[in-house]
Amino acid sequence: MAKVTQQDGTLHFSGNLLIGNISETLAHMRAFTVSVPLTLDFSHVQSVDTAAISLVLEIQREIHHQHPDAPIVKIVGVPDNLHSLMKLYGVDSFLLN
Repeated sequence: MAKVTQQDGTLHFSGNLLIGNISETLAHMRAFTVSVPLTLDFSHVQSVDTAAISLVLEIQREIHHQHPDAPIVKIVGVPDNLHSLMKLYGVDSFLLN
C-alpha cells in the first residue's frame, strides 16, 4: 500500500506504488489542495512498477490543466527502481528536469 502526505508544496509518497493500489493512491492525493510550484518526494517509496510513472504523468497533466503557466513539477528522492523504469520508457529526461 502507498501513503501520501502533504507538507507545504510537497507531496511525500511512501510504501509501494503498484498497479494494484495506484487508483487508491491517486484518489487519496486528490483530497489535498495542491499549490504550485509542486514537488513530489519519492524518497520513502519501496516498490514501484509502471503505474508509478503513470501517476507522475497524471499529476503533471492535472497541474498543467489547472495552472497552465506553472513550472514543471519537481521530482526528488527518486529510488533506483523508479529511475530505471523512467529511463527504460525514455521519460527520465522529461520528468527529472
